[in-house]
Parts: sequence; C-alpha cells; structure tokens
Amino acid sequence: MARPIRSVDLYLPLEYNDGRLVPDSHFESLLQELVDYFGGVTSVQRDFPLQGIWKSRGVTYRDRVVVFTAMDFGAWTQLECLRYLSRLKTRLKRKLDQLEILITVAELLAV
Repeated sequence: MARPIRSVDLYLPLEYNDGRLVPDSHFESLLQELVDYFGGVTSVQRDFPLQGIWKSRGVTYRDRVVVFTAMDFGAWTQLECLRYLSRLKTRLKRKLDQLEILITVAELLAV
C-alpha cells in the first residue's frame, strides 16, 4: 500500500563566497541534525559535486554544491516541517555566508 511522504532536498555550497572551503564539520553537524529530525539523510558524493549556476541582481554565481536529501515519513505536519526548514535555512545562510540556500520539498508516494 502506498503512503505519502515528503522529500526534502538541501543544496549546499562547498565554498564560501570568497573561495574558502566550508569545513567538513559544518556538513557533519548538519547531517546529524537532519538524522535527528527526519530519522535519516542521503547525500550526493562530495568528491564529485554538482555545479549550481544562478543569477541575482545581474550577477551570475557559480557554486559547487552538495545535495542532502531527507525523507519525512509523516512524523511532522506540513506546517511543522516548513517552519523547521525556514529556521534551518536562515541558520544555514548565516553559517555558510550565502545570499541564498535552496531547499525544495516534494510530496511523494512511497510503495
């Protein structure tokens, strides 16, 4: 029997805007936080990062990124999940010194 789940993807830069590498400890602590909140997390291998390209106010930015994916199997209401992600996004923007952090949420069915 299929059941509804939410897939949460966090797109995180591997470097600060000045080119310095984000310390692994930042990713490790985030992974642990996501495991504690959602019960598990998967990440795209950081040795082969994705590249994100985006524009803001006429400036083109290029980031090497890692994607963390967590599945919410219904332990939280949609509102609780979105509130948590909003607070997390604010903290990550500050911690990683970014103008923006992309977090997506998709409603899925697990079979």
